[in-house]
Amino acid sequence: MNKLTSTLLACCALLTATSNAAPVTIYGTDVSFTYDNSSYFGTANVVGNSIFFQPTTFKAESLNGAGAVSLSDTLTVDVKSTTIGYNMSSFMLVEQGDYTLSGASSSVTASGRLGVASKTSLCGYIVCKDSSIFNVAATDLDTVGALTEWNGSTSVDLADTIGWGSDSFVQLSLQNNLLATTTELGDDAMIQKKFGAVGVTINPVPVPAALWLFGSGLIGIATFAKRRKA
Repeated sequence: MNKLTSTLLACCALLTATSNAAPVTIYGTDVSFTYDNSSYFGTANVVGNSIFFQPTTFKAESLNGAGAVSLSDTLTVDVKSTTIGYNMSSFMLVEQGDYTLSGASSSVTASGRLGVASKTSLCGYIVCKDSSIFNVAATDLDTVGALTEWNGSTSVDLADTIGWGSDSFVQLSLQNNLLATTTELGDDAMIQKKFGAVGVTINPVPVPAALWLFGSGLIGIATFAKRRKA
């Protein structure tokens, strides 16, 4: 588990979920987040340049051989740089929840997708975009008889897309899929998402070497002019 993942999960304990209606904008240290808080993801909080969700109804449950019961939801979040001279370069999605299995026919799955699309840049003739998925391993979702935690994560680095590298305004697409299945009477399968976060890496935009040379040239000219005046 890398440092950013650990930080996102640690901050979960510091946040208190709230509720209510529709599109809202909240501000981090260097970015703003605009999203619709009426989805299954719920209302978000921000710490630094990371946005956190603590959903309370994102759950799939199958009882008494009901077969496959799924819940899938996708949330879009507009992320804009608010600090002049800084651009975003990568994004990490971290998900966390718990599940229970009772009976031999019970099973659960969890997966997700993080998509990033530019709102300012073209890569060739199309909008710059990239995506990445995660699937929680079956061996991490096979504990029977006890409430057990699951985790998933994935990331997108803009440098992996030719012609992109960094951006000041993007739209994130956060998709989560939960599935619970039972095929026998008396069996129970439940899985829920209780925490989700996206951490944003943002850095100063490098000044092109040519601009440095131009600036140093101006300084040189100004110095030379002063000396001539003297």
